[in-house]
Amino acid sequence: MNRNNFIGLTSFVWWVGVVEDRKDPLGSGRARVRIFGWHTDDKIALPTTDLPWALPMYPINAPNTFSKPRMDDWVVGFFMDGESGQMPIMMGILPGINK
Repeated sequence: MNRNNFIGLTSFVWWVGVVEDRKDPLGSGRARVRIFGWHTDDKIALPTTDLPWALPMYPINAPNTFSKPRMDDWVVGFFMDGESGQMPIMMGILPGINK
């Protein structure tokens, strides 16, 4: 059995970031998040449009009650692909934190 990419077994990478784009063309609640310590703060070197889309994690008992984060919200999540860092998942919002 190949367990190299099994989530939680190895390389479970948590993160905190700020929402920079929430105009998801798929309308699925995704957002582009600049992840602190992972992505550069320099928006010239890494424009918002080059950030990967972060998928929202919906609650299993009420999947239609999720509201997408607002611009500049800080969100907590993890990378579904571990240290590759290209498949971010948003788990929650940190309320009351500004820019």
